[in-house]
Amino acid sequence: MFLALWNYIRGYVIIYVTGFSVERFINMAVNKGIFIWDVIQEKNMVIMKASVKNADDLKECGIKTGCRFEIKGEYGLPVFIRHCSSKKAYIAGILLFSVSMYIMSSFIWTVRVNGNERLNADDIIRSCAEKGIAPGKMKHGVDLYEVGEKLMMEYKDIAWIAVDMKGTGVVVNIVETIPKTQYVDREKPTDVVANADGVIVSVAASSGTPMVKEGDEVKKGDLLISSEVPLKDGENKTGEMYVCASGEVYAEKQYELEGISELNYNEKVFTGKAKTDYSVNIFGHNFNFITPSYENDYEVITDDRLKFDIGDYEIPFGINKTVYGQVEKVKMKRTEDEAVKLAEKQLNDRITALTMETGGEVSRLETETITDGNRMIIKGHTSVIMRIDEQREAETSQYEEVTE
Repeated sequence: MFLALWNYIRGYVIIYVTGFSVERFINMAVNKGIFIWDVIQEKNMVIMKASVKNADDLKECGIKTGCRFEIKGEYGLPVFIRHCSSKKAYIAGILLFSVSMYIMSSFIWTVRVNGNERLNADDIIRSCAEKGIAPGKMKHGVDLYEVGEKLMMEYKDIAWIAVDMKGTGVVVNIVETIPKTQYVDREKPTDVVANADGVIVSVAASSGTPMVKEGDEVKKGDLLISSEVPLKDGENKTGEMYVCASGEVYAEKQYELEGISELNYNEKVFTGKAKTDYSVNIFGHNFNFITPSYENDYEVITDDRLKFDIGDYEIPFGINKTVYGQVEKVKMKRTEDEAVKLAEKQLNDRITALTMETGGEVSRLETETITDGNRMIIKGHTSVIMRIDEQREAETSQYEEVTE
């Protein structure tokens, strides 16, 4: 590899030698101290490489041996420089590119945060910008250690931090502190109340007095488990005490959902006509110099961005390509079976979203199919069993009266 690089720097020629004394030609060149390499024989011709400065000596060897000598090309750095000497604009372009790359490498292009879980990366990047580390800022003069110390002081959840400069990017590596244990004040009395309407399915009180039983209908805010616990001497009540009530209460709640589809509908179809719009994105801002004219019946087909990277770091410069396609509305018709399947899918999607929102499970589902003119409607009578208990501070007046 080193020899190939050295030959490229010195410059070399590829020559074709033909005749009856090719072997003599090679021996004479070697005796003259001429270095030749990559010798390949093809039929009655030999192809070889030699240094540019030895071209005249090789030509003399060809004359003495009666071989036909032909230079097929000159290559290497000297040849490249000679060709470029007549192309001033080309040289200027290379120099301008080199200077531009040098200048660009003097700026910070990206800021990344690693190791955060509870802390928001955008907040840390915003804090870094306030301290002089942001895309577009000069790398020279930035005290990474000082920035790390300031971030440690600003965010109490950071146990360790290292701000490193890698190429044109800044990487903020952090280790968060161990989350503080949440303690529940067991001395302060609390009630358990309902956070939603429903019919009670089960009550499991860990502490406190259950106020509802299976089958009771409750509204949001109703008392489920009281903090008041009666004190008894046998069957006689001697007083009461107040505790931090807790437990799990499940209730069943009714929901009415529906899925709707149309038998006759309009569908947008692309006509095949398209227009392309190019814009430049610099530091997250789009600059659109030439916008094609298009009517309201054009919609976005593709929206791509050509990005430029230096290693793992993305340069905040890109070219956006947006293709708009012309659409027209075409009247379509579904069969009743297709309409029913589409409405069922909509209903199932809404039931799935409901269970994810409430954290409950579907206990009963009854469906009803209705045809309303052009619409196919599937109504779903859904029952969901979910946990509805929520702790709330007990009435302090009662507690104060007892403690006094």
